[in-house]
Amino acid sequence: MSPFAPGSLRSLSMLTGTVALFVGTIAPAAAASPLPPHEDDPKIFDRRPAIQGTGFRRGAQSAERGSAAAGGLEFAAQGVRLESWLTLGDLGGANDSGNDCWGYVSPSGREYALIGTSNATVIVEVTDPANAQVIERIDGPSSLWRDVKVYRDRAYAVSEGGSGIQVINLSNVDAGVVTLENTITGQGTNATHNVVIDEVSGYLYRTGGAGNGLRIYSLANPGSPQFVGSWNSRYVHDAQVVTYTSGPYAGRQIAYCCSGFNNGSGDTGLSVLDVTNKSNIQSLSQVAYPDRRYSHQGWLSADRTRFYLGDELDERGGINTTVTRVFDVSNPSNVTFTGSFDNGVSSISHNMYERDGYLYQANYTSGLRIFDIASSPDNPEEIAFFDTAPDLTAESFNGLWSCYPNFPSGTVIGSDLERGLFVWTVDPLRVDVNTVQLETVDSAGEAVTVQIDEFTAGSLDAASAKLIVETGAGTLDVALAPTGAPGEFTASIPGYVCGTEVSWYVSALTTSGVESTYPKYAPAWPFVSYVGTALTTVREDDMQDAAGWVGGLPGDTALRGAWVLDAPIGTDAEPSSDHSEDGRRCWFTAQGQIANNSDADVDFGFTTLLTPIFDMSQLAYPTLEYYRWYSNNVGQNPPDDLFLIEISNDAGATWQTLEAIGPLGPGTSGGWIRSSVLVPEVIVPTSQMQLRFIASDTGNTNIVEAAIDDFRIIDAICGDPVGTAYCAAEPNSSGGTGEIAAEGSAFLTRNDLQLVASGLPTSQTGFFVVSSAQAFVPAVGGSQGNLCVGANTGRYLAQVGNSGTTGEIRLIVDSGAIPQPMSTVGTLPGDTWNFQCWHRDANPMPTSNFTRGYSVTFR
Repeated sequence: MSPFAPGSLRSLSMLTGTVALFVGTIAPAAAASPLPPHEDDPKIFDRRPAIQGTGFRRGAQSAERGSAAAGGLEFAAQGVRLESWLTLGDLGGANDSGNDCWGYVSPSGREYALIGTSNATVIVEVTDPANAQVIERIDGPSSLWRDVKVYRDRAYAVSEGGSGIQVINLSNVDAGVVTLENTITGQGTNATHNVVIDEVSGYLYRTGGAGNGLRIYSLANPGSPQFVGSWNSRYVHDAQVVTYTSGPYAGRQIAYCCSGFNNGSGDTGLSVLDVTNKSNIQSLSQVAYPDRRYSHQGWLSADRTRFYLGDELDERGGINTTVTRVFDVSNPSNVTFTGSFDNGVSSISHNMYERDGYLYQANYTSGLRIFDIASSPDNPEEIAFFDTAPDLTAESFNGLWSCYPNFPSGTVIGSDLERGLFVWTVDPLRVDVNTVQLETVDSAGEAVTVQIDEFTAGSLDAASAKLIVETGAGTLDVALAPTGAPGEFTASIPGYVCGTEVSWYVSALTTSGVESTYPKYAPAWPFVSYVGTALTTVREDDMQDAAGWVGGLPGDTALRGAWVLDAPIGTDAEPSSDHSEDGRRCWFTAQGQIANNSDADVDFGFTTLLTPIFDMSQLAYPTLEYYRWYSNNVGQNPPDDLFLIEISNDAGATWQTLEAIGPLGPGTSGGWIRSSVLVPEVIVPTSQMQLRFIASDTGNTNIVEAAIDDFRIIDAICGDPVGTAYCAAEPNSSGGTGEIAAEGSAFLTRNDLQLVASGLPTSQTGFFVVSSAQAFVPAVGGSQGNLCVGANTGRYLAQVGNSGTTGEIRLIVDSGAIPQPMSTVGTLPGDTWNFQCWHRDANPMPTSNFTRGYSVTFR
């Protein structure tokens, strides 16, 4: 079922985002086809290299944050979520380009994409859109132009390269069996530009091909189409043929043809034909339109009152945006041009189709565009898009060739000239965070305002809307509460200790259980914020130059695959782009030949990448952040190698493991993955910090590749970065109350915590007490103060102090020796200790008092 429906919400707070993905291998551009399908067809002159490496399947990605993410390509998107992307390499065979696409649904309900490439028709199962799988490819003549349509359980493929009509049997596709059943040739040239099928009447129409108009075939025997007639008064580039079942034209078959003379460029326009009688085809209307250059393709509205037409060459003829022409076809014998609309985007229109009151357009360099024609048939609003060519904005013949929106599930597919097959879902909800992206969140918590809009009124399950927050210690769901404003909700990210990395995203369900998230690809790619009042970037290496990094060290044993700094070419195991949004270089394990997996991978030993020495000694909460790539699972043998990432605080004299990736599990099958570590939780930060990355192939013979990019050192700044004061204190003779503050940190590796009791009466003796529990016991033992620590209280009697003239007493906390009634105990990460200072007083008679309590969770 489509996520759109007539009568849905029209004024939307739309979300625009970008999706970063790994870019596959780039192959050289194919040689141009010698015979363009129409005069001055410029596609052959705009060719760009094809993407041949591994694409993306959302359902196949690791739950590890950032898996398969890269900055090589960023697809701008609004309201459309990428589920799978199969590059031309993923589609199998030596495909130089992609072209048209269509869909098939088997009797069992399983859904299949059919995509044309430069040398085949490829069948891909998209029943699970997030895990698209290639089923079969049917080879055909080599050509830039191929088209495919479906009738019952047969697909019919045509090409400008010849071979007439290829009949492809899909009857056993659920079992993985697809065969080329027949090839129908003859009726002049075997070249065809497009194929059109009227599924109601059961007729197939070959359009174009060496100047032809319509060549018509009966599909009474679907496996053996029979030629029944033709119409060649004008060249027909593409068409839609429908059988009317009601009204004045009931029972008649009407063809809406994008046509012209001289292969379509002369007197170009819309021809409306009555093709009911194949031996006596009648022209009902011939309509021109302003600024016409080449009438290319179009589609009817569901009520058959409008025909939407795209002119493929007008954008190169003085029109600067993608323009769609609109015709009133409520009377096929008196069709009129009523106007046009555009979306303000500079790209060339190509193919479009209607579904449930929405017009889906494939517009080359601007990708998939979706318009709401139910609300405004003549000037619709664009309500969603997905740009498959993010690196192109020109009016060129690159990017998205076609789309198909008519799967029962609502899945949408698109075919791209350079990038292959895209599989999408269209979000039924629009989720947006109104708060500016939070680089930091307050240690006391941070409020977030969320806007959730519906396409169909009542489709949101408001009780399901929530923030999902994760810190490494677990996941927390925080319900979103309505503010009273339409579609607006709010919730707070809870408070955490300073320096904590907080990952979070928004989730909401429709009443039918369909989830929408923001960011769109969460939970794999959530927001990442740090707890603190500010964040300082201390060092940032995007690897566009060496900057003190060294690849390949004396003592390395690998015979090949040493670390290099370069722009990677890419294989099935190695990235073909760096991670940086701007730039091309990264560190990776050797440069080989295009798509040759074993040409330069790590072999017969290990290779080391060494960072410069960093000074972290003065940083309060230093965090290391980097993107890593590792693949050890390409090959026939079981993976048995590790990718080691180690850290040193003594300039490499000793090393400690940060990460050991492999030999199995997350992070071993490629993809740029973000890693971060709060350094003091692992090792004492010093002025002699250094990292090394060790990739090895020392066991079974496998393809081992590693890469590193976008290295960063950041530091969080906090108001009170250590602990939390709690429990009320009673006034002492100074006139105020005793307080506790912390100096140093709660990191066990540093073991530098000091507590300062202040606001005490001068020249009084005192000492600290500690417990793992909190309490509140007023006037304990005749004291004027409140005891705020609980059972098993320890006393720091070895550090009895005097408040002197400053009214302060200090405590040096040794986290390895916390006093308890019978002995001292050590501290583990996550342990919480509660401190308080007891002191003598004269108020006015000799007595004693306590400060407030102070709680510290050690890290």
